[in-house]
Amino acid sequence: MKRLFSTVGLIIFLISSLSLNAATKPKDVYGWDNLKWGMTGAEVQAVLGKEVKKRNVKHDKKDRMYANLELTGIKMGKGSFRASLWMDEDHKLKRIVFVPQGEPTQYEWAETFVSLENYLVEKYGDPDLEETSNDPGTSAERVWNFPSTEIEISYLRLEGSELLLLVFSQHDERVH
Repeated sequence: MKRLFSTVGLIIFLISSLSLNAATKPKDVYGWDNLKWGMTGAEVQAVLGKEVKKRNVKHDKKDRMYANLELTGIKMGKGSFRASLWMDEDHKLKRIVFVPQGEPTQYEWAETFVSLENYLVEKYGDPDLEETSNDPGTSAERVWNFPSTEIEISYLRLEGSELLLLVFSQHDERVH
């Protein structure tokens, strides 16, 4: 019964935390911060300097991308994140995946999700998609779509484990 009240409380917390002070939605977003879609690894390193670190290569064979550059200590909302920079087969920046640093304590990443959502709403306006569910666990997803970029935050809590992702992706040119 206590678990049910905790889950219901979390759902109410996620829904009630929606920001009422949404920014005017920009016409387009072409990357993240000073990083722009299509930059090479060398260009990314020139922009970020020592902040970007080379890591072991990770491959996404389905989307035909790889990541070997990483940023840490990125502050957004109340959270601290690390980001993997994903390049396409032409070695051009195509996706940035953010995950929280550290291990969550009870519902910590749910609170980080709410803080991150408010941060994104202030910057990019209201999301185009908002979904929240508690079946079978607790999940929430928010998506912003722009001509060049999709921004998606996802939260999942299932059987005591939490997952939080923020993904900035370049839209496939063939879609437009």
